[in-house]
Amino acid sequence: MTAPEQQAVQGWVLDELVALGLPARGAEDDFFAIGGTSMGVVRLVSRAEKEYGEDCLPADELYENSTVRGIAELIVRHAGGAAAAG
Repeated sequence: MTAPEQQAVQGWVLDELVALGLPARGAEDDFFAIGGTSMGVVRLVSRAEKEYGEDCLPADELYENSTVRGIAELIVRHAGGAAAAG
């Protein structure tokens, strides 16, 4: 995945966090530090799977990679080429 494609996924994550009512502003914002909950994880995973395909965002890994950048990297890693298509 190219840097612009990675940036696109990161932008998608930011937009989704805002849609979930979280005050996400940048790549280093941590999902849980800005108010994310376990129910929010479920919602984010569901939205990611609709956008990038099944199993693109494993919830257990999100707990360990919870920044906007980390979440985007998980999607890129698990969705492969589908993440670029978005």
